Amino acid sequence: MTAPAEQTLEREKDKLYLSDAELIRRIGVPEKVMRSMLPGLEKNYNFPKKSPLFGGRRYWPAVKTWLDRHNGLTMDPSKPNQRGSHDR
Repeated sequence: MTAPAEQTLEREKDKLYLSDAELIRRIGVPEKVMRSMLPGLEKNYNFPKKSPLFGGRRYWPAVKTWLDRHNGLTMDPSKPNQRGSHDR
């Protein structure tokens, strides 16, 4: 996958629903790695699914929240780090 033009990246930065290509670019993981991981993440780790209503795109805020939780970030100080529940 070639890198998009700077204008394209600027236009995409505020999108809420992202294609897998846009999502992968935003996350910053190599496409080859992430594309092969997505089905397993959905099936085994409750990764946000594509929305048929929005053209098979994923809701970025849900993905960001999932990533934050998976990496031990939480807005609730009373909850301990939950990362271990995702690791296998």
